[in-house]
Order: sequence, then C-alpha cells, then structure tokens
Amino acid sequence: MRRVFHTTIGALFLLIVLCSGVSAKMPLGEKIINESLYIQNKRSVSTSYVSSEKVFMNSASAFQADTGQDYVFDSPNINVAWKFDFGGRPDQETPASSLSLQLAPTEVSASAISDSSIKVSWNAVSRAANYRIYRDGKYLTASPATHLSDPGLNGATSHCYHVTSVDAAGKESEQSKQVCATTLKTLKSVSGPLGLTATATSETQINLSWNPVNGALGYKVYRDGLYLMTSTATTSVPDKDLREAGRYCYQVTSVDFAGKESEQSNQACAEGIEQKLAEKKMEAAASVSKEMMEKGRVRIDIEFDSNKFDVKPRYHQELKKIGDVLAANPELKMVIEGHTDNVGGKGYNMNLSARRAEAVRAYVIEHFGVKKTRLTAKGYGMSKPIASNNTASGRQKNRRAEAVEEYLTKK
Repeated sequence: MRRVFHTTIGALFLLIVLCSGVSAKMPLGEKIINESLYIQNKRSVSTSYVSSEKVFMNSASAFQADTGQDYVFDSPNINVAWKFDFGGRPDQETPASSLSLQLAPTEVSASAISDSSIKVSWNAVSRAANYRIYRDGKYLTASPATHLSDPGLNGATSHCYHVTSVDAAGKESEQSKQVCATTLKTLKSVSGPLGLTATATSETQINLSWNPVNGALGYKVYRDGLYLMTSTATTSVPDKDLREAGRYCYQVTSVDFAGKESEQSNQACAEGIEQKLAEKKMEAAASVSKEMMEKGRVRIDIEFDSNKFDVKPRYHQELKKIGDVLAANPELKMVIEGHTDNVGGKGYNMNLSARRAEAVRAYVIEHFGVKKTRLTAKGYGMSKPIASNNTASGRQKNRRAEAVEEYLTKK
C-alpha cells in the first residue's frame, strides 16, 4: 500500500512538471538537453537529462519521484544529480555543467616522412578551437590544423601518438585512439674525397683536383675554411681571380643525393710559383724593411673577419716580411698592434684587438724562428681607426694589425 502511495506521489510530481508548459525530452545516448521549468513559486529550475534515466535539478526545492522513497531538499545552493530507476535507490552524479561535449578526433594516422620526422594527421572535429598532440603518453604541442610534423627524432625509432580536441572554452575531449610509426633508417653519407691537390698555375689561379667518390652527386670546395664553390660535373676545378698573392689552403667534401655532406678531405695548400711573383715578394719585403727603418711603423696587410682573430694561411707571405725584417736586424724589437672596427662594446673590442695582435705575434714566432723576446702584442680596440666605420669597406680596413718599433710605443 505504501509503495502504491509513493508511486502516485511521484507520478503527480511529473504531471505538474509536464503541465507547466515544458516539453522535456529524455533521449538515449550521451546528448544533454537543458530546459527551464517554472513551478508554483516561479523559481527557475535548470533541468538536464542524460540518457533516459538521469535528471539534474538546481532550485530551492528539488524533488525526486522514486517508487521506493521520496526525497526533499530545502537549500538554494543544491546542485545534485539524481537517477530515476523506478525501484532502486537514487545515485548522485557529476553536475551537468562539468561534462564536456567535445568529441575526440577520429581517423588518426601517423607515418614516417624521413629518418628524423613523423607526420600525424586526423579528421576535423566540429567546434574544435585547436588540437593537443601527445607523444608516447606525454604532451607534445598544440595545433589549430589537422596535421602535424614532429621533427628532430632519431632514425629507426618508434613513437606513438594520441590527439584530443579542445573547444573555445578550453574543454578537452577524451584521447583518440593510439597510432604509432617508426622513423626511417638513417643512411650513412658518402665518404670524403681523397687525394686532394692544389697547384698554382699563375699569380691569380690555383688548380684543384681530387679522386672521385662513389655515390657522390657533387662536391663542395672550401678555401681557408670558408665555402668557395660547388662542383657537380668534375673532380677538378680552378680557383681563379685570386686578388692577393699568398698561400691558400683548400678542403673538399662530397654530397650525396639526399644533400648530406661528407667529412672534409685532406688539406692542400699552394702558393704562386712564377718568377714574377717571387720578384714582387722580394720587392714588397724590401719596401716593408725600408718603411720600418725610416718610420718605425709599418702596416701589415692582413685583415680579419668580423668578431674573428684567427690568421688565415693566405697571409703567410705578408707576415714573412716581418720575419725577414727581424732576421735582417738582430737588435730590432717590435710590438704587434691589434685594431677593430666600432661594432660591439668598447671592452669587447679591446679584448678582441689584443687577441688579434697575439695571434699575429704567435704566427711570426712559430713560422719564422723569431725569438719571443723580440715581439710583444698590444690591443687598441676601436680607438685608432684608419677609415670610416660607416661603410663595410671602412670597417674591414679597421680590422687590422700593425708592426711598430718597440721604442715608439713607450713615448
């Protein structure tokens, strides 16, 4: 008798709700429908139905009709979900406002595109503001597109991915199915060329040649450590139009069809061999000696790259002039001065100029048998320019070294 009474009360409550003018559907599946009910006290009741059994209420009085028991809550702050099972006990659920409607991406795929990169793609999701990609269970990155290239991976290595969609409110869907891919196997690049030779044929040209390399698409030529040219059709090239007489050193690498470059070949160096060039060198050395003896100062025809202090092999003959002057004048002592342009701070340039001066001093001592006590080094930074620092050519001239008689630096 009591159960029939309770059932009657529950049915009466539902009838009052339906008679309030609200058409409430209770669909199957995961879709949520929100309706607004107005009961006798005109208070708004937010009612949501999840599947055909769940009802969510938020009002001053929340009722649940149950064939087993009746429940009444008198609190304006209750936001509780109840389940109508008509014979069972009510179950508390998560509030409808915290449930995400965002769907996980489908048709997710992963494929290797190189030995260091995997491409992941998926279908677009409605209302998705962006997507979050997870690699091997850890968050990787976010993307507004439906594909992603994951670079910087190791060759022949497997990685697995999940993708989620995120709506404009920041709610994230469940993860998609897992997909995996393995990067391609890393192929060894071709070997470096062997047998490189350099032969001077005139004052302005040096010819280079080397042995061919199997699998090489072309070769890159470097002069004094800097890239010079690429050869794709032959294993011999001329280095023409050399602007300065001196010693030049070369190395060559081979390049395969994938664009990978080998290690560098052996180093080969050459100097001009014609008599005319030798005569010019002698005349230049004599001129340096005369200028040093008359003025006590001579500029060394050597320039440095920006922010560099290394002495390139091409300046061997120029520095030999200083060695020859010291050899011809046993009592002479010199100071090598280093200078910079105005790029960078004062302190930095002072240190850089000192390193340039010391590099020149060390080269002369090592290659021409000069005693260490006869040469010292000093940096002047950017304090003594000889050209305008407003142009590239002017700054290049200011990156220089000079040799000065020691007594002049003490005045």
